[in-house]
Amino acid sequence: MILDFNQLNDQSIPSAEFCIVGAGPAGITLALELGHNNRSVLLLEGGGREFSEESQDVYVSDVVGDPLALDLEFARLRYTGGSSGHWTGKCRPLDAIDFKKKISFGDAHWPIEKTDIDPYLDQASSILNLSQVKVDASLGPGSGIKEIDFSISTPIVRFGDKYREEISQSKNITLVENANLTNLGLDEQRVSSARIENYQGNKTDVEALHFVLAMGGIENSRILKWCNENSKGRLIDHRSPLGRYWMVHPSEYVADALVDSDLLHNRILGLTEEVQQQLSVLNLHLWLEPTGYADTKKLLKDLLCVAPKIGRWAAALVEKNLVCGSVVVAVWEQEPLEENRIELSDTKRDRFGIPRTELHFRKSERDLFTLRETLLKLNEYLVDSNRGRLKLHDWVLGNASFSDLPLGGNHHMGGTRMATNVSKGVVDSNCKVFGLENLSIAGSSVFPSGG
Repeated sequence: MILDFNQLNDQSIPSAEFCIVGAGPAGITLALELGHNNRSVLLLEGGGREFSEESQDVYVSDVVGDPLALDLEFARLRYTGGSSGHWTGKCRPLDAIDFKKKISFGDAHWPIEKTDIDPYLDQASSILNLSQVKVDASLGPGSGIKEIDFSISTPIVRFGDKYREEISQSKNITLVENANLTNLGLDEQRVSSARIENYQGNKTDVEALHFVLAMGGIENSRILKWCNENSKGRLIDHRSPLGRYWMVHPSEYVADALVDSDLLHNRILGLTEEVQQQLSVLNLHLWLEPTGYADTKKLLKDLLCVAPKIGRWAAALVEKNLVCGSVVVAVWEQEPLEENRIELSDTKRDRFGIPRTELHFRKSERDLFTLRETLLKLNEYLVDSNRGRLKLHDWVLGNASFSDLPLGGNHHMGGTRMATNVSKGVVDSNCKVFGLENLSIAGSSVFPSGG
């Protein structure tokens, strides 16, 4: 069943065993799974069926520190289906090393192992219309470089479109659109109710036995911090790093290259786990995108000026179409830092009176270290195998500002991170909030590291 809180008038909203706040990929997936198991679910969505400016305005935020390439208002979508409306369809599982403890990055690990979630891969792939992901393949013994495979959603899943009919026909799920969470009621160590408000100012409290926040990698922290203030700090343990360790997957053009044409056939490259450990870097992958002939000639001219012998070698191969010019795009794992955090604005509020997001964000030199060391390792492979050369951008080499560079990256993670204890996280390994019996969090905000 689907209801519009803007149109309900005096009609009451039913209580349920589970109340899930947020009808994006995480919230819809969880609601459907519970519904299939004959559990009653109340699914609350702050937006409507389609995009609206009045809903999207809630996402207007400020960034303090280093710039991001895309404003937080536009990096996310606030209607049924959530930010799956932005998704380009590329997907792959995290690697085993992403979950493990790392000597040089003390906070970049999970309290679970990859093997704990592997049994759910086939089911997740079905939900996302994904084919089976191939096993990463080494480019050769001792190379330290592997080829990475991404699955492509076919067709791309827009959760609000794909699952709307199933939700509408479900006897166990009630989706209420235009229902904005403004507070949580607390009874001892349990959440007792959720207060929701529509765009006409009408409010009501809904009840459930269990509550799940699935509002995204920023809103989970923002709303939880607001509800915690309203409870005078009784909702969240004061030792918990609520809102902290926020991360993205930075992405940027990082180098130009002349490489073996064979490497440009939809190749995505990364480091093997062994080499990641040897170099003490986090995870990263590189796209090699072909450029036009004019750009290739310019690269050749630059190479001939600084290394004539290699330039002549490359020029001969270019004429035979055996070497091509390309740009290199990197997407990498950011170091989780406690100071990267979501705060509540002191001066700005949304239409519901809730403080807007103030994101404090800075890149670290260790983020640049992961990028530079990975590129140098790839260049070493290209030289040793006689397959090409890289020309790193000045900022990668430290010859231009890294902090002022507005990096792309719209995978918002952290803020309600998973940990073994309350001093390092907000939820335990089952995504349950420390200290509360019936409040859980779903989605990327629980990620302790990005992989």
